[in-house]
Amino acid sequence: MSKSITDYLKVGAFCACGLSVFYFVITILALFSPVSIMTYHTGDQYFSDFESYKLCFVILKVLMFLANACLVGVIFSIYKFNKSKGETKAWLNFFSLLAIIGLGVGMLQSIEDATQVPHLAKNFDDSSSEVQNVIIAFGVANPAIYTLSLGLPALWFIVMSISCRNLFPKVLVLLGILWGIGSLSIVVAHLFVITWLFYIIEAGALIMAPLWGIFQTHFFWKEYRIGK
Repeated sequence: MSKSITDYLKVGAFCACGLSVFYFVITILALFSPVSIMTYHTGDQYFSDFESYKLCFVILKVLMFLANACLVGVIFSIYKFNKSKGETKAWLNFFSLLAIIGLGVGMLQSIEDATQVPHLAKNFDDSSSEVQNVIIAFGVANPAIYTLSLGLPALWFIVMSISCRNLFPKVLVLLGILWGIGSLSIVVAHLFVITWLFYIIEAGALIMAPLWGIFQTHFFWKEYRIGK
């Protein structure tokens, strides 16, 4: 195995580990967030809740930015690994590109949320009732953007896991598919404001994210040691 491939595997191992850690903390912060913040339901209650959750909100958005960056590293590493094994598949490459586009949207979304929402919340109480009504009408963010930022990477997880079923351990394939299904479920929860679905998926992610990280990191590191 060439040095360039082993370098990608090493990067993939660190990115997979970082991704699982970031998502574990993100899930904890999300589980304890007020319902109005979780669902982006803009109103007086949202801005009232935001005052006590502001720091956690900003930390959550920073972690989501870092998690998305780590997933980009994982995608590239898997692409290079598959290519070295002669397992490059058109559909996987297609969904890999879509996932990277979605992750880029997610990183931009995280930056905008972390900088704009606190500013809106700070000025909401001091604004006139007309301005407050405009802010509430337009909302602080568009939850439908998760269709791209979470939905596209979710599809990649499912397609990648199925495509790599002959290369990855079966448990890693299963965890990848579950991660994809979980992310798609969060998209549905955002679109239709299904609060109970948020809690179910986030509770599952507390277990699934670390497990996926352990197995994916171990896989990358093992292949790195073999090819070194």
